[in-house]
Amino acid sequence: MRRSAALLLALVLASPAPALAADAPVAMILSPTAEASVPLNQPLLVIGGAVNGESGGITDVGFSTDNGTNWTTVDATGERWSVVLWPSVPGPLTIHARAHTASTTGPVTASRTIHVGGTTVPALTHETSLVFHDTHNPTVDDPDIEGVELGLRTRVDRPGALTGVFLRRGAYTGPVTARVWTSNGTLLAEQDAPGATYSQRITFTTPVPVAPGTEYVVSYYTPSGGYKVTENYFVGNLAQTPFHLPVNAGVYRYGGGFPTDTWAAGNYWVQPIFRP
Repeated sequence: MRRSAALLLALVLASPAPALAADAPVAMILSPTAEASVPLNQPLLVIGGAVNGESGGITDVGFSTDNGTNWTTVDATGERWSVVLWPSVPGPLTIHARAHTASTTGPVTASRTIHVGGTTVPALTHETSLVFHDTHNPTVDDPDIEGVELGLRTRVDRPGALTGVFLRRGAYTGPVTARVWTSNGTLLAEQDAPGATYSQRITFTTPVPVAPGTEYVVSYYTPSGGYKVTENYFVGNLAQTPFHLPVNAGVYRYGGGFPTDTWAAGNYWVQPIFRP
């Protein structure tokens, strides 16, 4: 029995109060992060989830950018959803979301305010990693067996340092090498790492100082392909404090070296770690 179901049963047995209402569908907004600034008149990737307790049956999610006056629905089967917005009015923008089943429209359970064309720098006092969330697009083990450098273009919104990188590993589980580059291909750091399965943290021996507004590329080299990839992921800008990623943020280069090629807005699951 799931914990939520067990807790509900315990409450019913312990109290003579009327029966609790059935689970209502719940929508979540996972990205962008709260109070982040996003560019004006550029595509913004919004990613969320939705659940309906043990009943399941989520069909879609409605979202509103005008405080609930108008709603747009997006598919949320599989309990995940995403949409690309084009913010065109400078200033605060609040996104509301509510989940639906075939027979129920849930209450508004998610609200996320961002700043269009702004320069906000939300508080951050601890080390944090960029976090990717699964979307409808499948994440697969690429059958490629060639050596390839797989990377991510990113900026940060404040001074700090990149202390390492999280990787989602694919079919190749041998040793890899993680790197940090400037936008013009100057190598800033290189760290060899042993083999791993599923996921892996690689910590740089010396943290790499980074400056706000400057683009960096964080990558890793796999000598035998076998990597995870999600195509059509970076179809909009991604804003997750302190990271800001452009469209087509995922990059690669066969044979290794500074990666600049793109394919189908692919995400190679390279997640930098930042310390303010």
